[in-house]
Amino acid sequence: MTWHCSAIDHAITFYPNGKVGPCCQVAPDYLKPKSVISDPNRFADLKTDQPPDACKICINNEATGIKSYRQYLNKLNFKKGIQMLDIRNTNLCNLKCRYCGPHFSDKWAKELGFSKTLLKSDVPMEVVTNDLSHLYFTGGEPLLNPDHWDILKYCVTHFDTSKIVLSYNTNLSTSKYKNISIENLWSQFKSVEVRCSIDAVGTPIKYIRSGSNWKNIDKNIRKFAQFSNVKLTISPVVSILNIWWLDQLYNYASELNLLVSPIILHGPDYLALDVMPDSLKDRALHIVDQIHDQSLELVQIKKLIENNQNQDLLLHTFSHIMLLDQKRQEKLWDLLPFAKVAQQRILENHEYE
Repeated sequence: MTWHCSAIDHAITFYPNGKVGPCCQVAPDYLKPKSVISDPNRFADLKTDQPPDACKICINNEATGIKSYRQYLNKLNFKKGIQMLDIRNTNLCNLKCRYCGPHFSDKWAKELGFSKTLLKSDVPMEVVTNDLSHLYFTGGEPLLNPDHWDILKYCVTHFDTSKIVLSYNTNLSTSKYKNISIENLWSQFKSVEVRCSIDAVGTPIKYIRSGSNWKNIDKNIRKFAQFSNVKLTISPVVSILNIWWLDQLYNYASELNLLVSPIILHGPDYLALDVMPDSLKDRALHIVDQIHDQSLELVQIKKLIENNQNQDLLLHTFSHIMLLDQKRQEKLWDLLPFAKVAQQRILENHEYE
């Protein structure tokens, strides 16, 4: 039976390096030059009798019972032409999240001293057609991306946008661009799905997602939670850095009647949950147990904490936190419960005569 995925014939994902693929889950070494977009068979080599190697993320998710991106797309019943565009064509971002890097944030690139900090590849308007039913924007920070605003304005001017669904991964730190408010454009589309990328509420977020202003983010979340055509979901990246406030984040979402859809961090490995020290396992598990949610993601979070098979990376974890605190004049270390563990680990690794 041929591997079936709607993205092969009906979707294109644009990356900052000028490459394109059928979706965001395909292996990086599969990506092709942007020149293939005019070829209707651009990704037909993925139609194989056996699941293709380039699609391992979806294959592995389905094997473990997690709903894959392929399964999500297949339910959209795409029928003709390019019906979905995934725009992640720049690393332009206003934040420096602790677990991120220069590929997704030009602020990270500047901090690391890269000679070229901003990555961007233009999206040809020839792919923005009346066949479109889904537009997905991520980044970087999509609400800072000029192409995002140009594409929305083009659609409003040329098409019936009441049939188009918009989707975002955004930090919601801003909602305007050159005096244009995003709500004025969103109101003209069928619906808007917003995954708000916040990892904690209040003080911790300004250190985990460096550059965040919680007051502004909270204001935007509360504003868009009231919009009838906007479905807002809180989407934290769960790591060793923010597990300590995860219950508070769920409580915040509950107060606003918002769903939480966590993303479990696997890399960099020294910030993943399985570096959890034995002495803090019970504390972390207790926090997760306070969350009244039985999602598969929370079950996996607990398993990673319980297995904590990468404790040997803890010194790397501590060094990373302290180094960025010093460089950015931040105080994340002071908020985290690692001081006693760090002292113990340093002593264990110190040789006495």
